[in-house]
Amino acid sequence: MQEISLFDWRDHKDAWIKKYIAPGIRTGDVDLMIDELGPDIYCFPLFTDTFCYEVVEQAERLGKWTTARHEYYPTTDVLLQDLGLAEMYHQVMHTFCHPIARKIWRLEGRHWEDMVEESFMARYRANEQVLLSIHQDYADYTFTVGLNRGFEGGGTWFVRQKILGNPKSGYCTLFPCITHPHGGRPTTKGTRYIVVSFCRRRHLYEHG
Repeated sequence: MQEISLFDWRDHKDAWIKKYIAPGIRTGDVDLMIDELGPDIYCFPLFTDTFCYEVVEQAERLGKWTTARHEYYPTTDVLLQDLGLAEMYHQVMHTFCHPIARKIWRLEGRHWEDMVEESFMARYRANEQVLLSIHQDYADYTFTVGLNRGFEGGGTWFVRQKILGNPKSGYCTLFPCITHPHGGRPTTKGTRYIVVSFCRRRHLYEHG
């Protein structure tokens, strides 16, 4: 039997989903899986431990980390495009994640069905970048997926809502951007890996 990898999402879709997407989410039973951490801050399992391990391994093996992409709130990060994973991750967003956002907030109309993402992996560690100051994402809403455990501290602090989101090992948080300024609390021990997706409507100002 062929071993499925992260790059087999086109040719072995069913086996890929079974290996990498969390139970409940992959079967469409999302109402069983979504927790509300606070006002308009949601959390649900998205990926398996296997997915998380392999994505982190790919990022560290290629070593394309940079701190130069963001002018105002730089992170130590790498675009999924630079890891060869952007198309795959967009398909996951399209199939599993955007439908959850539309369902929760009753987002209707074709503009909400044509979303674009900027997805990247960020890394926080005690001897490198440990935190991220309070800011707002330039997006309609954001998904943040935690990829590991084995660290202390960290998490996304929503300063207005007084809520800490700290998803680990494949869990995802979802929140709207304009009303939810947030920052990354210090990672005090170990390394914290996350994938962040800034999600925007592609043709927001086009009509007809």
